[in-house]
Amino acid sequence: MIQETITSHIMALVKEHTGIEDALSPETNLEDDLAIDSLERVELAIKMEKAFGVALANSKLRHTLTIGDLIQLVIHAEQDKRVINV
Repeated sequence: MIQETITSHIMALVKEHTGIEDALSPETNLEDDLAIDSLERVELAIKMEKAFGVALANSKLRHTLTIGDLIQLVIHAEQDKRVINV
């Protein structure tokens, strides 16, 4: 999946999860800008795992601060999935 597709899909998932209609960017801070706490971050990660068919490590999820971090997390999980399936 290309990065633009992943980005737009994650932005849509975040908007759906938070109910926020404002414009988001990769620099949008999950906690400061969107009030997403650690529990909500896990809930959002579960939605992303289902949407992209990947597994996201909790240890890496804890270090995500921005939407850009979530995007990179999914991109790396996609790449890892391709390596395993080859």
